[in-house]
Amino acid sequence: MIIGVTFNRINYFGLKSQITFFFLVTVSTFAYSQKNIRSIKFNPVCNSAPVELDKKYAYKTDSIEISALKFYISNIRFYQHTKLVDEVIKKHHLVNIENAQSLIVNHSNKKNKKFNRLVFCIGVDSTTNVSGALGGDLDPTNSMYWTWQSGYINFKLEGVSKVCPSGKNQFTFHIGGYQYPHNTLQQIDLQINNPQKIIIEINILQLLNQLKLDESYEIMSPNAKAVEMAKKIKAIFSAAK
Repeated sequence: MIIGVTFNRINYFGLKSQITFFFLVTVSTFAYSQKNIRSIKFNPVCNSAPVELDKKYAYKTDSIEISALKFYISNIRFYQHTKLVDEVIKKHHLVNIENAQSLIVNHSNKKNKKFNRLVFCIGVDSTTNVSGALGGDLDPTNSMYWTWQSGYINFKLEGVSKVCPSGKNQFTFHIGGYQYPHNTLQQIDLQINNPQKIIIEINILQLLNQLKLDESYEIMSPNAKAVEMAKKIKAIFSAAK
C-alpha cells in the first residue's frame, strides 16, 4: 500500500512537471510569435483628430462630414536603406474606415531583419486590373470596382459640405484608372524611425484644403483630374514619429 502511494506520488509530480514545462514552452512560443509580428496601422485623421464618419470637422469657412473612406494598399515592402529585406505576402489590402480591423496589416517577421524604409502603393496595379474582378479584398461586392474596362477604384472619399453646390451638398471622389495616360497608381516611400510601432497617418483635411469644393466636387472616372487628385492623395500619407 505504501509502495502504491509512493508510485502515485511520483506519477503525480512527474505529470505536474510535464504540464508546467508544456505551459512554459507554450507561453514562450506565444511571446516569441507576438514579438515577431510586425503591425502597420493606417490612421486616417483630420489634422490630429481620428476620422469618424458623419462627424463635423472645420473646413475653411464652414465644415465637412466624411460619409465614406476606402482605399487599396498594395505591395508592402521593407527596406534597409536601398536593400529589400522583407515584404508582406498578401498583395492587396482594402482599408475601410468602417472596419477597424482593416486599418491594421499584420506581417510575420520571421527573419527579424532591420529596416528603416516602408514602401507601398496606393491602388491596384495594371496587371491585377486586367485580370478582371477577383475575390477577397478585391471582390466587387466591396463597391471598389467599376468595370473590366475601367478597373478598380484606388481611393474613395465621400462626404458633405455646404460649400458644395451639388445635390444634398455632397462631394464624391472615386479615384482610379490604370491605363496610360490616366494611371492613378501611386507609390509611397516613407522613412521609418520606430520599426516597433509603425503608424501611417492619412490627413484627409490636408487633402480637402487643397480643393475648391465649390467648383470641383466630383470625380468618378479615370481622367486627367483623377491623376491630379491621385498625386495630391499621395502627399497626405506620412509616418508618425
